[in-house]
Amino acid sequence: MKVFNKNILVIEDNEFYMDLICNELEQLENVNIYRATNSADAYKYAMEICIDVFIVDIILNTNALGDVSGIKFIERIRTINKYKFAPIIITTSLEDPKLHSYSYLHCYRYFEKKYDPKELFATVLEVLQYETPNESTKMIYYKREGLLFSINIQDIIFIENCNRYIEYHCTDGVHKAPYKSCKNLIEDIHSEDFLQCNRHTIVNRRYILYVDLVNRYIELTNDYGSLEIGPRMKKDLISRLKND
Repeated sequence: MKVFNKNILVIEDNEFYMDLICNELEQLENVNIYRATNSADAYKYAMEICIDVFIVDIILNTNALGDVSGIKFIERIRTINKYKFAPIIITTSLEDPKLHSYSYLHCYRYFEKKYDPKELFATVLEVLQYETPNESTKMIYYKREGLLFSINIQDIIFIENCNRYIEYHCTDGVHKAPYKSCKNLIEDIHSEDFLQCNRHTIVNRRYILYVDLVNRYIELTNDYGSLEIGPRMKKDLISRLKND
C-alpha cells in the first residue's frame, strides 16, 4: 500500500502497543515511522521533522497518578501553526476523553484499548491518502464563542487588524474573529497573494485594481473600496508587486 514521503510519529509508553502499531504500519511504503515513549522526545521529533500524522497515547507515565501527558502534548502541539490542524489519532485506556479530544483538540479519531490494529491502520491510511487542498481551496480557521469557522482564503479581499479583534473582509461580507497580529495572520494564510499594505491591513493582491504610489493608496476591484499604503510598507509592497 503506497503513499509518498510521509512521517508518522507514534507516542506510546507501552512496549506491547508500540510494537503492535509500528508492526502494522510497516506495511506502508515510503513512510517514515518515528517512536517516542514520552512527550519530551515527541516534541523534539515534531520540531526537527515535519510530522504528517500523530498517534498519541494519553497516558505516557503509568507511575504518575492521573497522568494525561499525552493530552498536554497535543495541547502544546496545537499552538504551533504548522500543526494547528494536523491529523492526530488518540489511543488510550481512559474511558471517555472523546469529547475533549474532538471538540477542543480537533483530533481525527479515538481508539480505546484494546483496539483492532487493522482498524487503526485503515484510519492512518485514510489520513495519508487525503490530498492537501490546493491554493484555490485552502481554508483559514478561527474559533469564536466555542465554535470553529472556516473561510476560503481566495474569498478574502483584505484583513483589518482592529487591536482587540480582526475583520476578514470577504466577497460574502465581513467576518469578525479573535485578535491576531498581522505577522501571525500572514504566517497562517501562507500565500504569496497576501501583502501587508499598512500597519493594520493585509490585502489579497488578486483584488487589487491599481496602486497609486504617489498618493499612497490601493484601489480594489468591484468597488470594494481603497486601502492606505503605510510609508514603512511602501518599499516592500513595490518589491512584491514587481514580481507579478
